[in-house]
Amino acid sequence: MTTEWNEVLEKLLELQGLDLKIARLNQTLTRAPAEVKSRAATVAGIDAQAEQFTQRVKLLKAQIMLRESERKTHLAKIEKLKEQASEVRSNKEFVAFRSEISNCQSDLDRLDGEVLKIMEVVEQAEAKVAEFDEQRGHEQAAAAKAQAEIDEKLADVRAKRDGLLKDRPTILAGIPKEQFLLYEKVHVARGRGMASLEGSYCSSCGEGQTRNDVYAVQNRTRLVACTSCSRILYQL
Repeated sequence: MTTEWNEVLEKLLELQGLDLKIARLNQTLTRAPAEVKSRAATVAGIDAQAEQFTQRVKLLKAQIMLRESERKTHLAKIEKLKEQASEVRSNKEFVAFRSEISNCQSDLDRLDGEVLKIMEVVEQAEAKVAEFDEQRGHEQAAAAKAQAEIDEKLADVRAKRDGLLKDRPTILAGIPKEQFLLYEKVHVARGRGMASLEGSYCSSCGEGQTRNDVYAVQNRTRLVACTSCSRILYQL
């Protein structure tokens, strides 16, 4: 076992341990806002449902206005028919006017009934909109609380990560450039620059290693990179 390579390997293992901690903290920073995004999506969903009911209320009120307009027309017609009926001289004409007035009144009653039914539906729809508004308020409050908690958590995570990043140069000082570049290249590409040797196989990719390479890893006589994934192999 060469003392020099043994020391380099220990430094590389220390570096990998540090980098894995940093990676886990970075993952936390990436995943943490998911709850806030989920609540924002919930709020958006509530808004979409509320908008559907709001549009329905508008359409229903428009139908009420149409019926009110039609109702005014019938009322005016009834008044006119009554005036005309008061001037007729024969019973036959009077009966005809009364029949037409009755028909107009039936139309009025029908319109009044339709308006009442539509107004009931409007009230139900408006109550649903109010319910959605209340739900939205609860979700927004929960989202604000979650955001505050996440901001506090992320600040702590960033502080820990930044502290670890400051420790990295100290470790790098004990690693030759050639070995570091090999480690860094694989670490960036695969998320882990080193892998343990299990028997004669790389624990990360499962590739078998030559007898000479296994011996070198076991005795720490030289740097050995996996022939498949290029991770630096070690055995504790």
